[in-house]
Amino acid sequence: MLHLASKSPRRRELLSRLGVRFGIVDVDVPELRAGGEPAGASVRRVAREKAGAGLLQVVAVPGAVVLGSDTEVVLDDEVFGKPRDEADAAAMLRRLSGRTHRVISAVSLVSQSRE
Repeated sequence: MLHLASKSPRRRELLSRLGVRFGIVDVDVPELRAGGEPAGASVRRVAREKAGAGLLQVVAVPGAVVLGSDTEVVLDDEVFGKPRDEADAAAMLRRLSGRTHRVISAVSLVSQSRE
């Protein structure tokens, strides 16, 4: 069975719309970029850490597979992170508006035997 290691309602919606049956595992993985770590490397690392943390919770479930994911918005090498509130989200959108920026996502799929 697939287990989603994410609190993102969008990821839940996407899997549901695809008709994928899945469970949710609640993981608490810091989404912090290490000093000097490129944004893409950070996103890949966090996705792997989420999947690994989720796998630890369902390791006794036969055939368990865990999906971890992370996404960041980057403008001029500044990683935006999650907005604190609606006002912060609006400020972020104003800064991004009309400017070329990157949205970086990574997905990690793990089971007891593979990554």
